[in-house]
This record gives sequence, C-alpha cells and structure tokens, in this order.
Amino acid sequence: MPVHKDEKAKKNPWFFQFYTGEIINGKRERIKKRGFRTKKEADAAMVKAKADLERGEFVKGKKITVAEYMNSWLDNKQDLNAVTRELYESYLRIHIIPDLGHHPIDKLCSMDIQNFISLLRSKGLAENTVKRIFSVINTALNQAFRMELVRRNVASVVSKPKGERRELKVWDLETINRFLEATHDGSRYSIAMYLALMTGMRQGELLGLRWADIDFDNKTIHVQQSLARDGKTINHTLKSKKSIRSVAISTETVARLKEQRKLIVMEMVKEGEDYQKNDLVICSSKGTPASTRSIMKVWNKFIERLELPRITFHDLRHTHASLLLQQGVHPKIVSERLGHSSVVITLDTYSHLLPNLQADAADGLDMLIKSGSEREKEDNRKIGNDLRG
Repeated sequence: MPVHKDEKAKKNPWFFQFYTGEIINGKRERIKKRGFRTKKEADAAMVKAKADLERGEFVKGKKITVAEYMNSWLDNKQDLNAVTRELYESYLRIHIIPDLGHHPIDKLCSMDIQNFISLLRSKGLAENTVKRIFSVINTALNQAFRMELVRRNVASVVSKPKGERRELKVWDLETINRFLEATHDGSRYSIAMYLALMTGMRQGELLGLRWADIDFDNKTIHVQQSLARDGKTINHTLKSKKSIRSVAISTETVARLKEQRKLIVMEMVKEGEDYQKNDLVICSSKGTPASTRSIMKVWNKFIERLELPRITFHDLRHTHASLLLQQGVHPKIVSERLGHSSVVITLDTYSHLLPNLQADAADGLDMLIKSGSEREKEDNRKIGNDLRG
C-alpha cells in the first residue's frame, strides 16, 4: 500500500511512497514524502506527485537555496568572458544572495522576484542595472528549470524591467580641439584620453594596451587584452570575439605614442631594477598598471580646470563614433573600430546623434528621382526630334 501511517509520529503521521519505475545504481528509485495530517491528504498528494512525475515536473533531490544554486550556476557557466563574469559575481555578492539567497530555490515565487526588483529600485540603482540583474536571475532560473530543479521559471511571469537609454553626451569639434591642445604634455595619463578620442577603445582596453600590440610601420593597434576593474588583473579574453580587433591610427597618433614611449624609456632607466616591465603603454612611473581611480582623478581635474562640458570618460568613445559617422564613415567600419558584436548595436546606439541622416536620405532620394525624371525628359526629347527628322 503506497500510503502509510507512522504510529510513532504524533503530528502529521501520514506519508506516501511509490516506485518511479526507474532503477538507479542497482536500486529501485522511490519517491517518499512525509508530514500529512490525514490519509486523504496523503492520497491526494501522491496522486499529484505521480501526475507531476508523468509530465516531468516532479522536483526531487536535495533542497538547495538560491544562494547555493546561483553560485553553482555561475561556477559552471563557461561562456562568460572575464569582464562579464566579474560583473555577475558582483551582482550575486551585493544584491542577489543577500536579498534572495536564503530562499529554497523550489519555494521561490514570482512575488519574491517582484519584491526584489522593487528593492533594487529603492536602493537607487539605475534602471539599466536593475534590468541586468533581473536578466541574470531569469537566465539562471531558466537553467534550473531545464535541470528539473524547479517546476517553472517564476521570473518569466514578472514584468521585465525595461531599462532606460542614457542620453549620450559628446563633445563638438571646438571642445575636442580645445581639450587636446590644453592637455598635450599636461599629464602622464593624458595619452589615455587622447587615445580614447582617436581610437574609440574602451578604458579597460586602453589600460591593458601593450607596446607589442602596436604596429608603428602599418599604423595599427591590435586590441587583444584589457585591464580588469581591480586594476591588477589582465583579461586575455575581451567582451566578445569582435572586441579582438585591429584599429587603424593616424600619423599624429603614432607621433603621440612615440612621445609616450620616450617617457617610459626614461622612467625605466631612472628606476632601474625597481621598474616593473609589463610592456604597458599607459602605466605608473614604476611600470605598474594605471588604476582607474588615477585616470579618473586626472580626467575630472582637466574637466574642472578647463571648464569643459561634463561628460564621462566612456563618452570619449561615443564622441569618437559620432565624429566618424558625421564624416560619412560607413557604420560597418565604425562598428569594427569599436569592437561591437554587430553593426546593429552601432546604429541603435548612435543613429539618434545624427538627425540630419534622415533629411540627407530624403534629399538624396529626391535628387535621384529628379535625375531620373530629367533623363527621361531628355530621352523623350531626342525621340521627338528623331521622329520629326
């Protein structure tokens, strides 16, 4: 009989047990569950368990918490580059595990996820950050469902945070020229700002740039690694496959890089054996990686001293892209320089910076049609002359 009564149990003595039809490690696999007040409750629960098992929805095994599962999920997720993994780890450590980690994963409900989203917003996090954290949870729970750890992904029915597009701020040519003129030889780290404007490289890529990555003869930078946010670790895997790329540089950029190399050679001689030979283009006076904090300190100082429109360091990358597009450079080329995984990302990010593109397209179409119309009139005129002749 599949339903039994434990005579020793004073409260909720009824339990059920049945054979699943499988043999694991030479033993018949059974499903057993205790804690029912009456035989009728145990019978009903067993019927449901058998139905769930038939549909592949019965969750069995050790009860694990959200914290245990999320850590295991991230440890076993092999398709993340170092930068993304670092970001996910911070989401787990700072937000997901402290707020949701204590829940048994199979007891997590949609309301828990909704309350968690509200909590993130109450902390003052940007909507885009809330969206990314939710995406991590949703992806992890999808995997938990595929592994039959949960009956469904409870995050799938929660309204997905939409995120907000931050208005991109870029400098115009006058501001750029003023900045470059004022900061040339103004600081050991001004080369970072210069390269960001002239190449569109990300900050981490700039701080991880080696002299070995620069081909002076062919005026090319090969982007192959980046400096992690901790300011110490070099990431040899970049954001995406397209991030590993070659970026053509101008003659002036080559000259500025050679100036930087002279400075570093002088410092190597001065420091002698104490100098750390990391082959970095942008580094401290002792050859160690330049910290993001040091770069930002110099950047903010320049902005304040020159009274320039305030933009972020990353906005220099956006400024680079907008300048190229305004010059009529094909978006595919811009996308390749920036290391975007798709030209669609480039167009989606920067098209609104170019309101004249729509007008230019319309004017061009008008000219094309007019040109075709004029040719048709000319052809008709010639035919008419021939007939009269």
